[in-house]
Amino acid sequence: MTTEATLADSLAVADRVRALMVRHGIGKRQQTTELCRILDLSFSQGHRKLRGSSPWTLAQIRKVAQAFGEPPTQLFAAQENGLGAAGAQPREATLNLGGFEGPCIAWIGAPLGRDERAEFVAYGEGERWRIVRCDGSPGEHAHEVQKIEIHPRRGEAQRATIAVVDADRAAAEALCDYLLQNGFEARAYDRLTAFTDALQTQTFDAIVTDWLFDGCTAAMAIESVRRSAQPDAPIFLLTGDLLTGKASESEISEVIRRFDVACYEKPARLAILVADLSKRLGRA
Repeated sequence: MTTEATLADSLAVADRVRALMVRHGIGKRQQTTELCRILDLSFSQGHRKLRGSSPWTLAQIRKVAQAFGEPPTQLFAAQENGLGAAGAQPREATLNLGGFEGPCIAWIGAPLGRDERAEFVAYGEGERWRIVRCDGSPGEHAHEVQKIEIHPRRGEAQRATIAVVDADRAAAEALCDYLLQNGFEARAYDRLTAFTDALQTQTFDAIVTDWLFDGCTAAMAIESVRRSAQPDAPIFLLTGDLLTGKASESEISEVIRRFDVACYEKPARLAILVADLSKRLGRA
């Protein structure tokens, strides 16, 4: 008999756990640490739980709910919340109201028909929701909003966002986990094209990249960073191919000179790498 949470998939449970924590005053940057404390998990395990990439057991769901004094059904399925609609689900969202724009938890219901009306409506934007006041007919794909909670945020230092680019996906994610434990946000990319595409719409405070990718080098991607919206971002090149002769020492030397790149040989000493990263970002 399986003990996995069959009443809801991992992503849905993760959404509800994050919403529950926000309602109880746990900021986004403290949620992984709090979950690890409750379930006795490693930071990496807790991070995957909250991303929805690791399955939840019924016992874990119950334990989280009990820790906050709420019924486990709050995490299994959507609640009516006293608003007369069982389909509404709590979601992390951004509220746009006059000159105010900030995070909130919104109970989002079914899509609205052309002739239906609601005071507030929600629009899906990728994995996020945007909440606005509706003064007339709802736009296409508008969902009814039945409840909104706003929780004042404590002042928190903004985490620097680091792009980790490595053809070995497991290695990239392992480094991301280490960076997360040391106070950074981190995003993994295992293809140079995926990373350079991300540069078109995102900015990164620093980049950590491998050198060789399917016969290509990271030189063009590094040049793209220097032409991006954040051209001064520190770049760290990690490679284990100099000793094997697969990488050209002269090519790497040229990239270091032209684009102000720090170079570390693999396997990198992560504590030293993070210390250098923190210093360059003014966090030391």
